[in-house]
Amino acid sequence: MGSNGLAFSPSIAPPAPDFDAALTEALSLSSKARQLDARGSHTEAEQLLHRALALVEPRAPSTDSTVAALWNSLGELYLHMGRLDDAERWFAKSLDASMAAREFREITATRENLARVAKARSELLKAQALRMLGAPDDMRCNRGAFYCSNDCQVDNISSVC
Repeated sequence: MGSNGLAFSPSIAPPAPDFDAALTEALSLSSKARQLDARGSHTEAEQLLHRALALVEPRAPSTDSTVAALWNSLGELYLHMGRLDDAERWFAKSLDASMAAREFREITATRENLARVAKARSELLKAQALRMLGAPDDMRCNRGAFYCSNDCQVDNISSVC
């Protein structure tokens, strides 16, 4: 048995089999949390999202797209609750992880959410600047949809929704 020098390190080893079960449970909890959030049951939704994070955060790298999405969901919940500082903190974590993982859709969605926080604080120029970051096809219009063309961007970028 020879050595080729390519031993797995703990940081790049494949996830343990129980991670798949934890991930499945975390996604289920996240889905339930979104439903509760939509119904205005914010405290219960917050508890479920924290349980979901407790399941996957210790087992996943900080650049994991699921963890980033959960952080983004928690930020959205706090935004709905009017807890802008908490929302911004979780969105920032999600953005950092998404950028490290090069998850462009998550980057764009999180930037839009950060812009929503800025708008809620009446920081309209900051909100507009956040919406303009990134590649032109990674921007979102005021309805949260990806811009369909450069002309659409020109028509919509000046409005801060």
